[in-house]
Amino acid sequence: MPKKPDAQSGPAGLVSGDQRIQVAKTKAQQNHALLERELQRRKEQLRAPAVPPGVRIKEEPVSEEGEEDDEQEAEEEEPMDTSPSGLHSKLANGLPPGRAAGTDSFNGHPPPGCASTPVARELRAFVEATFQRQFVLTLSELKRLFNLHLASLPPGHTLFSGISDRMLQDTVLAAGCKQILVPFPPQTATSPDEQKVFALWESGDMSDQHRQVLLEIFSKNYRVRRNMIQSRLTQECGEDLSKQEVDKVLKDCCVSYGGMWYLKGTVQS
Repeated sequence: MPKKPDAQSGPAGLVSGDQRIQVAKTKAQQNHALLERELQRRKEQLRAPAVPPGVRIKEEPVSEEGEEDDEQEAEEEEPMDTSPSGLHSKLANGLPPGRAAGTDSFNGHPPPGCASTPVARELRAFVEATFQRQFVLTLSELKRLFNLHLASLPPGHTLFSGISDRMLQDTVLAAGCKQILVPFPPQTATSPDEQKVFALWESGDMSDQHRQVLLEIFSKNYRVRRNMIQSRLTQECGEDLSKQEVDKVLKDCCVSYGGMWYLKGTVQS
């Protein structure tokens, strides 16, 4: 007759607690060994070059000082193209080429240099006619005369489309005039527009030379005595210069206060 199993040995197939602990330790050791091998493999991959030879990887610095050095390097490596061709071939200040510096427009109109546009033709005609009469004008006075001219035009005229100060000044310079950099005194009460002085430089007549000599004097002097002007004109234009010719150029371009002569518009009456 078969022997009955010992009641203390427990049911068949059961594992004791010690055995379970031993199995868990064995698995943990195996897992640890696998993790060690995986970690070693990854370290070797990191040490190995990830890119083909000859390819340079730029490392980004983490400190602020490093960032400043990189920015300085970038500025040295790629200087800004300030040549005229660069300005026209690339964007300027994020604007399309048609709005780049030097091709400025106002209210959608082309710059005055485009002489074929009706606005440019009308504006230039006004400027030329005005300087043939006045010879010397500040920007402030020129704008006042332009507003009077606009008031005389019929409604819907092309000049009502909008003219900027920049367009007006560019047209003046394109019409044979020059800006005279008068050395105003430091405590002057004149406005910025009153300190921008423009004068007819070339009109094609005999008085151009006299006017140019006079304007050169006022580019270095805010006010001048008549004897200095006459002496300089005689020196530059010849001894045969008459008093009437001196009087004419002074009348065309200057005003007199307290025995001193000033360019028109540069002194408060």
